[in-house]
Amino acid sequence: MSTRTTPYAIDKALLSELVRGAQKTFENAETLFREASVLREAGFLSRAYCLHQISLEECAKIEILGWHATSMFMGHKADFGKLRKNLESHAYKNRTNAYFLERSEEEEAAIQSGDFEGAAEAFSQMQREFHSKANIAKSASLYVDFTDGKFVAPNERIKPEMVAEIATLNDRFLRVGFSGLERLQMYETNPEKIYKLLNGFDKRLLELKDEHPNDPVRALNTFLQEMLERMRSPD
Repeated sequence: MSTRTTPYAIDKALLSELVRGAQKTFENAETLFREASVLREAGFLSRAYCLHQISLEECAKIEILGWHATSMFMGHKADFGKLRKNLESHAYKNRTNAYFLERSEEEEAAIQSGDFEGAAEAFSQMQREFHSKANIAKSASLYVDFTDGKFVAPNERIKPEMVAEIATLNDRFLRVGFSGLERLQMYETNPEKIYKLLNGFDKRLLELKDEHPNDPVRALNTFLQEMLERMRSPD
């Protein structure tokens, strides 16, 4: 792969490959969603559930690719070993998807009370539970299990309401994945502008944290809003 760079030391060939990977991943996630829908209509609920779960994990990969590209613009060296490990890890992909779930009651209560350490722990707990639930259900959708002294088939464990729930989640995550793909495409279209925008990420975020020492959520939201406005700016 070429190492040709922009004046800002961003490897354009690598960036293009990340965008290409995100595009292929999104297309695969969409295809899995459609195939799952066909299976669901035909009554094959357990297999439909499995394909929806795989589609969710493909959506997470788009976000992971976006994080990797963003770190490059921030001046960090590309770490292909870490990227590959994260893309292959079911746990990492499920934990990534948890960022796009609604807050748990525990996390919301901690935020409202100003207990941000408690909020972080509540979110981590939700990540663990989300991965465990996804992993158990995906396995149950494929294999006959021996539980409590009895054999249980996939079609006995995967219920219609479970498939309906994951199909709705899959549709929402596809929308998130498409937004992530568009962001990566924006990176590729104007890497110099994105470099200028993201190169000061650490410094600006620290400034906002100093401005809002008791409200890190507000600091992060302010930063993200500023970044979005600058990305949309014609300058």
